[in-house]
Amino acid sequence: MTEERARLDTLHTTYPRVFSTGPLTWGFEHGDGWSDLIAALCANINEILESEPDASMQVKQAKEKFGTLRFYYRLNGVNDDVGMRVRRTVALAEKASGCICERCGCLATLRAEAGWWSTLCTSCRTDST
Repeated sequence: MTEERARLDTLHTTYPRVFSTGPLTWGFEHGDGWSDLIAALCANINEILESEPDASMQVKQAKEKFGTLRFYYRLNGVNDDVGMRVRRTVALAEKASGCICERCGCLATLRAEAGWWSTLCTSCRTDST
């Protein structure tokens, strides 16, 4: 297990309000290059949720789909403003994943090759061919 993966696997203890039902059933289903992005996303969401005393979130899944991050969740006990701020934060992280190499975290480009979408830097894209 990489250091990045180990860090992701402890996010539920660092942010229990974000992962109110504990660790993800299937873990994080994406490459290690998005670890910093996910950690920052969870920290930002936690900060937003702390503004609402009864607010929590159930993260259902975090995965790569069509080359970018998908972060599925359910909000509990939030007002409209908090819900909107969380949705905006998740959308920004998902969009940012299209510029971050899923494998190494370097600057990357989202593109399709042979029918598969991926966000990889030049080096990682070359290594995969």
